[in-house]
Amino acid sequence: IVFLSAKGGAGTSSLCANLAMTICQNQPEARVAVVDLVLPIGSISSIVGYEGEINIVNAADLPEEKITSEYFRDQLADTNIWRFNLLAGSPDPESSNHLKVGRIWNVIAALKASYDYVLIDIGRALSKISLPLIQHADLISLIISTDISALPLTKTILNYMKNKSVDSNSIFPILNRSVGLEGLSKPDVEKTLEIQIKAAMPYLGSSFAFATSHHQPFSLKYPNDTASFVFLETAREMVALA
Repeated sequence: IVFLSAKGGAGTSSLCANLAMTICQNQPEARVAVVDLVLPIGSISSIVGYEGEINIVNAADLPEEKITSEYFRDQLADTNIWRFNLLAGSPDPESSNHLKVGRIWNVIAALKASYDYVLIDIGRALSKISLPLIQHADLISLIISTDISALPLTKTILNYMKNKSVDSNSIFPILNRSVGLEGLSKPDVEKTLEIQIKAAMPYLGSSFAFATSHHQPFSLKYPNDTASFVFLETAREMVALA
């Protein structure tokens, strides 16, 4: 499952981490891995509180014969209450310059062989690196901001994926009201983009920021909040479709 957005600040990484945790919560027996492929700096480490050494840059730097399902099964970081295993993103822009792009598919293939679910956060980084991942994904979570300026960019992304023969049925649009109560409504977005929004996240305000600053999943910090139920239903539907 690939997570992407057309514009920064849409909450893509936060939704990726929280939905991954919700999948784990809903399916305790499942093995779930999250890969942070946002360049030049990943952010999921800071969300979950991971401070380890293993990341996408040094994983791709391994000799090809060592990029195996056994390696990732043994070495990927345990994120404790988040429940999934994390392959962290590039820690800084300089490190991302040394990423061996040719090994990315080897890494993803090894992860797919070792885990039941692999969630890949690519942010807004549409490139030669991310396009094969999008084309081969079982599901593409397109995070859409209610900001009116984001819609033309999102339309461009949708047209780009269509031109690259990405099946429209594999796209799972999520409307995320990340910046406030203002902005476009779900019907407005659907009409403008000519798509069906599969899930709509309410504005979580300071509660979401508080949970994130304490490296806690929202649904564990606020289990009775309406948004926690939205996370649960969204994760269930995504898994079913994937």
